[in-house]
Amino acid sequence: MRNHQVSDPDAVGKCGSGALRERAMTEQLRRAPLKSTPRPRDRKQRIVEVAGHLFYRHGFHNVSTSQIAAEVGITAGALYRHFKGKQDLLSHALTDGFDQATRFVLEGSPEDLGEVITGIATTAGERRYMGVLWNREARFLDDEARTAMRARFFTFIDEFSRQLRSARPDLSAGQADLLTWAALAVLTSPSYHSTELEPDDIIDMLERMALAVCTTSLTGSDDGAEPQPVPTVVGLRPHGRREAILAAATPLIHQFGYQAVSMEDVGESVGISGAAVYKYFAKKSDLLSAVIARASEPLQLGASRALGRARDSAEGVTNLLDAYIEFALVHHDLVGILVAEVTNLPEEHRRQVRRSQHDYVAEWIRLVRETRPQIEERRARFLVHAVLTVVNDVTRTDHLRRRRSVEQDLQIMCRRILDVTL
Repeated sequence: MRNHQVSDPDAVGKCGSGALRERAMTEQLRRAPLKSTPRPRDRKQRIVEVAGHLFYRHGFHNVSTSQIAAEVGITAGALYRHFKGKQDLLSHALTDGFDQATRFVLEGSPEDLGEVITGIATTAGERRYMGVLWNREARFLDDEARTAMRARFFTFIDEFSRQLRSARPDLSAGQADLLTWAALAVLTSPSYHSTELEPDDIIDMLERMALAVCTTSLTGSDDGAEPQPVPTVVGLRPHGRREAILAAATPLIHQFGYQAVSMEDVGESVGISGAAVYKYFAKKSDLLSAVIARASEPLQLGASRALGRARDSAEGVTNLLDAYIEFALVHHDLVGILVAEVTNLPEEHRRQVRRSQHDYVAEWIRLVRETRPQIEERRARFLVHAVLTVVNDVTRTDHLRRRRSVEQDLQIMCRRILDVTL
């Protein structure tokens, strides 16, 4: 689907009245000046930042308060004078980012939406760990802290959506909601790769990509129409015991997280004991490895088919995008596991999965650079990861995945990101 694709905002008028409206909106929003966000440097803030980065790199369960204290250069006792423990640190790391981003939204106005986006992009650029902490680690907060954090998150979503709809009266409530989630996915996408750019360049790229999403003209509205129904038929479970275990483990790990799911839980869902599960998987990590291998196989096969049908690089990008959207809509639970659970794999298998993911992204980057040779590899990587994160986040969010136009919406938004002017 290549409707509304624009390689240069200055050429957008060639595409018709809808594109002219996109151009005018983009130019209006980009007039806002860049605002720097001051970063406090007191010890408490330093501890929060170090904890956030360590949780990001190694996972919440694999980091101790002693490690955090040593990284800061203080004793564990000194750390406990500021924080109750790891959960408190994780809560502060998330709260810090959410509260600052929400302030930009609440203090802004529809006329200054570009400035609001710049402020949020600055927050996201300075805290690259935010996306991973929210998607992978926030589930390990206790119930009270997790409820408070979700309230903060949805306050941000609701206020940003309100701002966006005020700036763009042409949007329905459902469209504004979708664009808000997609823009947030763009802003948090640097969490999922380590490509380095100058800090100001990262913020500029995030701003431009988020603006491309926020100024997208969606072709249809789901408002007033019934969303796609949740399937009521679970389907047949594989007869083979090993396959049945894998089929049962996948939704459990996706919903509750690898650390929270026991072999007994998996066995119970299949109708066997936890001890019986160990006959097929000697360790719980072996079960996770098998689930992730199952996720990687259809993804790679889909990419191979997409490339095999392409006549040139531009068609290759389109085919890859369509194939990934189709995969994520069907296998959203596997996408969630790929996003959140790879750090729990044994080291050797983790390296293999990372290599496979790197190779997959490299195909995207190669094709993007062949279609836009003026873009350096590092910037192409930011574009590709923004697209993949938008697809991942939208398809893993139940009410967005059930939009009747979700596949077409994703195609249009992602083409806008890939075609953004840098």
